[in-house]
Amino acid sequence: MTDGSPAAEPQITPERTFALVVGVESYEIDTRLNLSGPAGDAVRFADWLTGTAGVPKSNVRLLLSPLAGTWVEGEAKPATQKNVEEALFTDLAQCDGDLLWIYWAGHGFLDRRHDLLLPYADATAGLFAHLNLSSALRRWKSDEIAGGRFRRTVTVGDACRLDIARLKGKFPQVNYPVGAPTRRMQFTLYASRPGETAKNTVQAGQFTDTLLRRLEGRTLEQATLGLPDIARDVQADFTVMRANGTAWQHPQFDIALGWDGSSLHGDTWADGGTTSRPTGGLVLDQVAWTELGQLMSESTELPRDTYAAYRWAFEVTGCVPPMDHKLPSSDLVEIVRDLDDRQGTSRAVPLALPFVKHLASRAAPSPWVVAANGWVERTRERLSADPVPVPPSRPVESPALHVRLTEDDEGSYRLQLWSFQERWDYVGDFPDPMDLEGVRKALTLHLLTEPAKPARIEFHVPFDLLEVPFETWTVSRPARRGRGERAVQLGCRYEVVLRCPEEREDLELWLAKWQWYETHGGLHPDAVRDIADCDVSGDLADKLQLNASPVCVLAEVTEDLVMDVLEAVVDGGIPIAVWRRPSPAAGAAIRTVLDADPPHALDVASLPTGLRRARVDQHPLALLYDNPDRVPLRRSLSS
Repeated sequence: MTDGSPAAEPQITPERTFALVVGVESYEIDTRLNLSGPAGDAVRFADWLTGTAGVPKSNVRLLLSPLAGTWVEGEAKPATQKNVEEALFTDLAQCDGDLLWIYWAGHGFLDRRHDLLLPYADATAGLFAHLNLSSALRRWKSDEIAGGRFRRTVTVGDACRLDIARLKGKFPQVNYPVGAPTRRMQFTLYASRPGETAKNTVQAGQFTDTLLRRLEGRTLEQATLGLPDIARDVQADFTVMRANGTAWQHPQFDIALGWDGSSLHGDTWADGGTTSRPTGGLVLDQVAWTELGQLMSESTELPRDTYAAYRWAFEVTGCVPPMDHKLPSSDLVEIVRDLDDRQGTSRAVPLALPFVKHLASRAAPSPWVVAANGWVERTRERLSADPVPVPPSRPVESPALHVRLTEDDEGSYRLQLWSFQERWDYVGDFPDPMDLEGVRKALTLHLLTEPAKPARIEFHVPFDLLEVPFETWTVSRPARRGRGERAVQLGCRYEVVLRCPEEREDLELWLAKWQWYETHGGLHPDAVRDIADCDVSGDLADKLQLNASPVCVLAEVTEDLVMDVLEAVVDGGIPIAVWRRPSPAAGAAIRTVLDADPPHALDVASLPTGLRRARVDQHPLALLYDNPDRVPLRRSLSS
């Protein structure tokens, strides 16, 4: 690793400061993407650099693509791919400077790795050309920028951070070459959190307006070294604006988030790590962040139960959890950063410690688990934090009876039974094929005579049998105290779920959906999708499989479209679906029946219990609940 510590850096001067300032309003790919304001915002930011901050105009590369007919003061090249990449990777990289500012106003999208993609003005539908800002910053932190120049980089992004799936078009994968890591410091200030849009006021970016007010009157050195406080002031301004209803976004900042996985946090930008953060609840120190970067440097996907760990961290420390039931990032280090930012004062335990300990408790034994638990204990002792409680065990699944029906001849089936209570036990099969009435009688006899009583009954059936209302089958209950036998509907006595594993052609897609569900939890706002008649089309399955979510479909459709939806559900890899059985009376909306109308959230995990309750209340609902990791006599798809 090359040296270049902040302590050795010379005084920040305007003459040795350079900048790339970009504003994109007009997009060739689609006029519906056009924005009003980014070009003017870029000019105003350049004016601050060359005015109050004193940076020579010759040191600023201004690239603008304003709307047609819009006059913007100042001469600039258009914000095309050629001009941006030439300025950032060739021209500025060869300049002899100490400080680089990058400002970008326009659209922004996040890919699956959480890299920020900024479309160029000349992006086309066939090739959505863009600057991968995250990859560019990794390059600028490496020795690809030679000669020990540019010890500091400041990046300001007045752009949305939306999932690329929200935009039709193909984003090519863009990764710029990087070299060995250096000690260059980077400060990045975003206008919004992941998933949020960045609001414009009348022809101006609300974020840029707020930031420029905080920068006004400061010298270049004051503004640069004071960025952590300025960023927190901007965040405080937005807190006020959100409270009065004039803003919705949450600006975020990173300090020296290294491409090699290390993470610096706090005021190390200005003082080399000697200044502590504001007093209050315990937060991580620099040693913890450095070790955490090493611990999680190889993590590419969020592990199972990540959201459960995130939620438990708030519960066990007595802090109020976020209300939106979702993770703040798809990167583990960024999730820890979010926890540290939200730290409360009710318990002397940093929120990050129970989060990591919970992850370790749910992971398979490995060197990583040992290292994670070691990090928790070392950090706790060094910070004099309270002991971290033992995380809760994973919920035990309900005992189940698995009823598998395999078609023999038309109208007849072979019946096999398994029981499940933490492991599979083979009960037996019936040698002769039987019709569905025979299956009902055999099942009734088994439930009456077997001492072990299941809480759930799973019907493992061919696709066509999803139409059969198994939950309405009547089963007898034993006579008691001189009373005769009584009949009760299966779905009122047990949790009845349907399954069709044999119909799943794309096993990887099915497994990916379930893994997303286990990682993000059943309360995530993207976990469930409501399907109405107008949504049913030949490409519904393709739409359902575009992303890892949704994992559950509520088929709020008329009777003749139910099987079309279920076919799309199975083909699209969706493991869970709820639909209404034929009924002479008009049924209430599924969400209403399940008490999931706002403000109540629908918890996917509660559906088996919720539907049993609904059936007791005479609501004829059916449930497909197909866990790919729990199929008898079939190797687990995740093994």
